[in-house]
Amino acid sequence: MEAKTKEQLLIEYPDHEVRDNLFRLRSLSDLLSMCIISDSYKVPAHVHEAITLTSHGDGIFRQLIRKRIPFGESRLMCFLELAGSDLLIDPEMNSKAIAAAIGREIQEGSILYPFIFGRTLYDKAFDEMDLPDEGGQLSTTKTINLLRDTPQGVFQVHSYVTGPFGLLESEQLRFYYPDRNIPLKHCSDSHCQVIHEVDLTTGHEAAVNRHRSEIKRILKKDEENSGAWFEFLNQIFLERFNPVRDNVGDPLVAVLGDCLTEPELVSLAEWLLDQTKGRLRAVCNGLALVGKASDIARGLNRAQLMQLCLTMSDRDIINGIDSLVFSGDILIPADEIRRPVVNKDVSFGRLRLRAEIGSKGLRIMSRSMNVAPLRLHNLIESMYRMDSTEDREELEWQLRSESVDGLEARLERYLQNQSPNSVVKSLVLARKSNAVTACEVLGLREGATDDPDFISLVLWKLGFASLLKDDPHADFWRLHEEMDRMARSGSGGPSLASAEKFRGVAANYFVALENLLTDSLTFTVWALTGDHFASGQPFVFRPSADVPASFSWLQEAASRSGAVLEFSGKTSLHGLCRGFQLLAGELKVLWRSREMNLRSEDEVPRWASQQPLQRFPFLHKVPFLDLTDGSRATTLSQLQEISRILVSNNISEDRNSWLHGGRAAADFDSVRSSLEAIRSAVNIVEDCGFARLSYAVSSRTIDGYGRDVVTLESPRGISLSMHEPSHYDWLNLPGPGMALHIMTAACFASPGQFLRFQSKSSSSYSEFWSNFPRRKPKSRYLKSDVWEASIPEQISKG
Repeated sequence: MEAKTKEQLLIEYPDHEVRDNLFRLRSLSDLLSMCIISDSYKVPAHVHEAITLTSHGDGIFRQLIRKRIPFGESRLMCFLELAGSDLLIDPEMNSKAIAAAIGREIQEGSILYPFIFGRTLYDKAFDEMDLPDEGGQLSTTKTINLLRDTPQGVFQVHSYVTGPFGLLESEQLRFYYPDRNIPLKHCSDSHCQVIHEVDLTTGHEAAVNRHRSEIKRILKKDEENSGAWFEFLNQIFLERFNPVRDNVGDPLVAVLGDCLTEPELVSLAEWLLDQTKGRLRAVCNGLALVGKASDIARGLNRAQLMQLCLTMSDRDIINGIDSLVFSGDILIPADEIRRPVVNKDVSFGRLRLRAEIGSKGLRIMSRSMNVAPLRLHNLIESMYRMDSTEDREELEWQLRSESVDGLEARLERYLQNQSPNSVVKSLVLARKSNAVTACEVLGLREGATDDPDFISLVLWKLGFASLLKDDPHADFWRLHEEMDRMARSGSGGPSLASAEKFRGVAANYFVALENLLTDSLTFTVWALTGDHFASGQPFVFRPSADVPASFSWLQEAASRSGAVLEFSGKTSLHGLCRGFQLLAGELKVLWRSREMNLRSEDEVPRWASQQPLQRFPFLHKVPFLDLTDGSRATTLSQLQEISRILVSNNISEDRNSWLHGGRAAADFDSVRSSLEAIRSAVNIVEDCGFARLSYAVSSRTIDGYGRDVVTLESPRGISLSMHEPSHYDWLNLPGPGMALHIMTAACFASPGQFLRFQSKSSSSYSEFWSNFPRRKPKSRYLKSDVWEASIPEQISKG
């Protein structure tokens, strides 16, 4: 038979309903192809009876029967192969019937999918299995044992969502395919951040797998003719699903699974039950889930909640998350951006999209390019229709300062020269209809235009980095200037502030000072003494855990030195002033006994000795010990200087005097002197990077040789440069794409290689992922106990 081309098949099957049905059937075949079955699995009647074959498929089926392959397995193998030189399955076959049959198999647990989201399988593998450090293939028995007593995996192909409820239909097409190659464990190398994958194995002794080679041999003579059919099926896919667009919803699956805690998923399910005009309730009614939203949602586990939520549209899910973040039901600190953890390497489409959640809600980002400027351009053109005379005139007036010919060129120049913030303020807020269009194009939640932070919300959704945080010391410096003005008002006259007002301002001022010194001292202790390279979260400061740990370190240091100081959550101002000197003294002790803090050979990453391009500077477990000689000297002298200034000027005594001792004219000289001392000490703290000021990218240039210079700027306008590539790219230091705390006094390699960190506040998300990663000592397993020597025939599309 002469081979047909894709074009001929498109002509032969012009009916859109038939094409849609074929698309569904192929998706169901794909779902079955990646399931996991036991060796004893037999194809039940309700599955094979739902399959309708073409005359060509019936001929292949009869050849399989003649080879004594069971009836059900023969029909299912035809469904799994789909086509040879011609279709094996009837394109008008009842897709609902086969979907129901597959759903029943999933519900009954006859076919399995791994639940790869959250910590379920990760923790079970760690607790119950002795896995080797790096990839391989898990035996069928071990695979079934791993999946036992865990939820059915949640995946989506076409509109079909797998999970504990079987197979549910979604309003939205998504393609998050099941996979037997799953991220499952961290190796024993504490420097490795990769979640190593393990191949799960389906039952190759099951008849449908054991005989799969037979149908492949029969179809092999059709091999050169079968390509057109799959080109045809791919064409149907592209007609109905655009994988190159910048807002595909596939990444939402991983975000629901890895970025929300179960209580947060409950809140999302409740929101969707109440806010989707009964559409999710209709799904639940079909599952005998009735009652109030809270009664339905709070009895479900993570997998069930995910599966239900995914039956709704992308817009519904995103609006639900955005609304719950805005209301505080999902509480996300300003410095937290939630991204998938176990499934961090998954991305979708031509733009390699992934989703993330921050304090402004959920957004979809590209891993392959910076789409934010392009989205902004598209947004402007959506607000100002270029085919409308009125809109063109309005936009021309808005861009009147750009001296180039042509509106399109003027817009391009304007977007290149103005900051995104200025563009959004000038054009999005120019008229109400623009703001409404922005909400529609960006999918913003209802009521977003009334948000006082609307500009930041638009920039976040577009994909612009919002890394420059508010100055954490802004309140301190505001109060400092107010105190300074009051002190300089003189000893009399109408401008003299009352004693009550002075004490009120002084009380707030010293609270701000104590907070600043507490944060800076504990951060500096942690930064200079902690083994950040070996940490589960390298170079990440977590105030809820690290501040108490730093205080404990200081208390032990004080006890060793004989200093009568108490360090805790309510450390006195005197203790804070002395703390920097105490830290300097302990660092000197550590330097004298530095050999005791050398890393063992096993603790140095293997790559350090295997190549010359990347260098490993952290030979000690205490970062201070690996700073350059000049940097160590600077760090010690500046820590001592901070304490000297504060203690010698009796700052803690002045605090008590100002707050409790009244104020006489003769005190003014003392007040001004103390304020100047505090200013000097805090300036040192900030200049050395002992404070958690955040630096973010302000500009970036790449020359013709591929050398990248990134300029970073702090909220105070202080600039630093980073050069890429460098010899220190493998240290897991946070990169310039994050808000960085740069300790400029702590240089570990010249020129300009400073210790740098990022902060993460405590949240339900951070608590959920605490004690992660988990690592075991180097494995001493026997391979034959866990791994299989060869890859068997499986239910697979090949």
